[in-house]
Amino acid sequence: MFFSALVATGVLLAGAPANAAKVESAGNASVYGQPDQLSVASGIAAMTSRSDGAGYWIATSDGTVLQFGAASHFGDMSAVTLNKPVVGMASTKTGNGYWLVASDGGIFSFGDAVFYGSTGALALNSPIVDMTASTTGAGYWLVAADGGVFSFGDAVFYGSTGNLVLNRPIVGMLSTKSSLGYWLLADDGGIFTFGDAGFYGSGPGKGFTDPFAGMIPTVDGNGYSLVHSNGRITAFGSSTLVKAASCDPWPVSDMSVSGAGAVLLRTAAKVPSGLPSKHSAVLDAIYIQKLISHSQACQTYQPPQLQSLGSPLLEPVKTSGYGWRRHPIWGELSVHHGVDFIGPNRTSGGAALAVASGTVMAVSDLTAYGTTIIVDHGEQIASVYGHLKEAMVEPGQEVGVGASLGVVGSTGLSTGAHLHMELWLNGATVDPLPYLMMP
Repeated sequence: MFFSALVATGVLLAGAPANAAKVESAGNASVYGQPDQLSVASGIAAMTSRSDGAGYWIATSDGTVLQFGAASHFGDMSAVTLNKPVVGMASTKTGNGYWLVASDGGIFSFGDAVFYGSTGALALNSPIVDMTASTTGAGYWLVAADGGVFSFGDAVFYGSTGNLVLNRPIVGMLSTKSSLGYWLLADDGGIFTFGDAGFYGSGPGKGFTDPFAGMIPTVDGNGYSLVHSNGRITAFGSSTLVKAASCDPWPVSDMSVSGAGAVLLRTAAKVPSGLPSKHSAVLDAIYIQKLISHSQACQTYQPPQLQSLGSPLLEPVKTSGYGWRRHPIWGELSVHHGVDFIGPNRTSGGAALAVASGTVMAVSDLTAYGTTIIVDHGEQIASVYGHLKEAMVEPGQEVGVGASLGVVGSTGLSTGAHLHMELWLNGATVDPLPYLMMP
């Protein structure tokens, strides 16, 4: 009864390649093409558009620039080894040039973009995360994650949050129509205003708790739209640009004004990698949380009834419960986001079983969780099955309650064959036991 077919919305995570990206439109903006996987292999960094909306550019971390529509290629840094990755991009007023900015504040200018200075020689307290050009195109501002602002050319410094202790990092910056002020955006939707930038509202002020990726200005300068990482666009002030959240596992990483609308750049979530450590489980859990919350962003939450879900094993025996515990490998207190099960007589239990009907959202190999299967049951309900020996289903496959998902094993960080099962409701884990009907 919880099944929601993701096939119809085209948002299945069918083994998305690393560093993949795609562009979608909002308002009346046009999409002129999509980046291919090979071109963005180094990782997506930023995008910017021609002011007339006739094309856009996408920059990668290594400084490669891809052009689409009427946007011309004026050069890039692909033949140079950069000290730091590119993190931002801005186009000139004419659309005949652009700047790239690296995380150390190094500036690279192309076409009719003029170099006005950089922070490349400074020791920054926090990395640069974004840039925006002045209305004249004869200057630009850089902003760091701590809200430190650096101005060059005719871009005037009006203040910063560099001396404040922020709850959340800054992720975006937007100049006012007059270039006599600017807004800074934190990833929780918090807004900081400087100069003639007016305050028209914020994400927390509207009760939003999901992360934000950037902001879009209005033509009259009396408002802005905030872009959530799930693709939702919320209007403030005179802005009319709005968009509903999409059930898409790829979060929005950047966006740009394009004519009367905007184009959004989505980037595939990166699967955690690296050597196993006491932090691996946390990193895996963050990845799973983002994947589930973005994939279910357009669904309406309806909690399941107690004891309405099936059993995750044929004859499950609980070995470790939900909540705080001492980690069996690292020995430290940590939160266990699920429940561990084995079969009777200390057997592995055989096959992990779907606790409700749904669609396989992902099959992933994670550092701590090992081979992991995530099933979307609709209504913002999802279940996770970890440490499997092997998967028996594929992403996009529809499964019924009790369907075999994979063979119970001991992959990842595990002390023996068992099933780690999690229940996610409305983007967070809960103790699954009250919802399971087990023999």
